Amino acid sequence: MAKTIAIVNQKGGVGKTTTCVNLAAALSEAGQRVLLCDFDPQANSTSGMGVDKTLSRGIYQVLIGESAAEDTVVHTRFGDVLPSNKSLAGAGIELITMDRREFLLQDALNQIADRYDYIFIDCPPSLELLTLNALCAADEVIIPVRLDNWSIDGVDVITEQIEALKALNSNLKIAGILLTDYKKSIENEAAEEWLRKNCKYNVFSRRIRHSEKAVAATYYKQPIETYSPRSAAATDYRKFMEEYTGTKKA
Repeated sequence: MAKTIAIVNQKGGVGKTTTCVNLAAALSEAGQRVLLCDFDPQANSTSGMGVDKTLSRGIYQVLIGESAAEDTVVHTRFGDVLPSNKSLAGAGIELITMDRREFLLQDALNQIADRYDYIFIDCPPSLELLTLNALCAADEVIIPVRLDNWSIDGVDVITEQIEALKALNSNLKIAGILLTDYKKSIENEAAEEWLRKNCKYNVFSRRIRHSEKAVAATYYKQPIETYSPRSAAATDYRKFMEEYTGTKKA
């Protein structure tokens, strides 16, 4: 069975989607069987993997039983994608009356989990029913964090929420904090030192440096791993892949 990892933070703009797309692509390039499940109604991970986010069939249709997971997966040269579409936007309200509402995503992914080594879930920037589903389906959580005061303050909030959810998913583990969009400055160095000293959870050694190439890659609807493989961010994501999974690119 696959290891399922949710990329979670209640704040937007911290690199959840960028991390999800590029870690999935890097592992796929390294020969691993990877599925990216886009669980954000904005469908940016879907687009970032080169998949049309106007598709009529996506993860929402799987959740409500209109489509089987295996028939909904889209195969790309960057890895497989279980896409999002606009139907997911109202799911937080629509799914609330359904049986096993917290476990709908887990049930969907269990249909195909034995086909993959890793499943990544890109979550919306909120702590509501969709994110709850992702955390109930996941084995581990990676929390991307930018080194600004508001993001660092939010670490306690998200980690407390995840710990509380162990009542529903006792196997859930916080794999660590990933520093993203990193720019060298006195303030960032001080913030990083404080976080590494005071956070009770693992802070990954590898930081993801700021890269204009990572922004440009979104316009071309592909991971930075293929758009600009020598860029700082692409290099950092490969190094992070090695640190987190032990996998090295051949």
